[in-house]
Amino acid sequence: MELETWEKEAFKELSKLYNNFFEKLSELSKECFRTDAHKIFSKNIKQLTKEQEDEIYKYWSQYTDDFDIAYHRYYIDKTGIFDVRFIPDDLFAGYIDGYLNNRSIEPGIADKNYFDIYLSGFKMPKTYIRLINGIYEDKDYKIIPKEEALNILCRQKKITVKPSMASYGGKNVSFFENPTKDEINEYLNNLPCQNLIFQETIKQSEKTAKLHPESLNTIRIMTLILDNDVKILPCSFRMGIGKSKVDNASNGGIYCKINDDGTLSNVAYNTLGEKFTSHPNGGEFAQIKFDFMDKVKKLVKEAAQCFPHFRLIGWDIAIDENDEPLIIEANLTMSSLDVIETVCGPVFGEYTEQVLNEVFCQKHIEKQSMDISQYI
Repeated sequence: MELETWEKEAFKELSKLYNNFFEKLSELSKECFRTDAHKIFSKNIKQLTKEQEDEIYKYWSQYTDDFDIAYHRYYIDKTGIFDVRFIPDDLFAGYIDGYLNNRSIEPGIADKNYFDIYLSGFKMPKTYIRLINGIYEDKDYKIIPKEEALNILCRQKKITVKPSMASYGGKNVSFFENPTKDEINEYLNNLPCQNLIFQETIKQSEKTAKLHPESLNTIRIMTLILDNDVKILPCSFRMGIGKSKVDNASNGGIYCKINDDGTLSNVAYNTLGEKFTSHPNGGEFAQIKFDFMDKVKKLVKEAAQCFPHFRLIGWDIAIDENDEPLIIEANLTMSSLDVIETVCGPVFGEYTEQVLNEVFCQKHIEKQSMDISQYI
């Protein structure tokens, strides 16, 4: 249908506003991370030699002149590995993540209430109740009254409740154990948000619980779709500390590298880069060995194929009491680069040049996500 003059003008203006939002998101995100690099992550960092800095600048000049060396100093200091291929968080936020992952559709796709559909057949925590846009549904997506949701929840022994959308770092996660009807009713009458998922509380493996049994400790493992294949990237083990029931670094949790043989490295870090040579609650990291990593890698390699719009995913994988992996979360954008590079080295490893060449040197095809003409 041919648009009238005023419709063409509206279409042009709306398209500009829509596109500018994501451009501004990338730009400001990049600047925030760059500021953090200097204000937070440059303290007590071992300086690089001039030769090392020259080598890093020479490498990155092939791809961009918008480069800051602060994150290289930080990651090289923490890992003890000199490598020009470390990905700076500011460039990751400003260019790489937005290229590999379709940010414009992420809010809907990342709704945890729909993972049972997207990831049908994959092992995940059992869902009891869904709250979607303030509407209660059962596990099979059937609308039910609040009273029925209350009765279903009261029959469960242990429940984990978390926001299904717009959540980061374990915020607004709640736990119930043998809840009374009054407890659940009080919670439902004072909901923290309109999109929640009520699931079983996982009883984890003795191996993942050994250093901190109070929290569900997870494996953060990243996948990359490249050359029509899913590549497995480095992984780390995340642990809670103190009385925390969650392992998120933003909630004080710590993380360490999982070596190729399944053992943990002998050091861990928190989100501020503070180093731990043993768990704060006791126990040496290196005494732990995971024999289930092949199953974890197989799981995420298969699951990543359900999300081709998101070529780089950070998976949070729990291990149940039978040492079987299950998917807790799929971080479809901005999947905490620091949780990998601080302990593992460059996130893309042998694929770095190929990824950077695609992001910075090749002509990009615009991602289609909305037909604005339907609104005018």
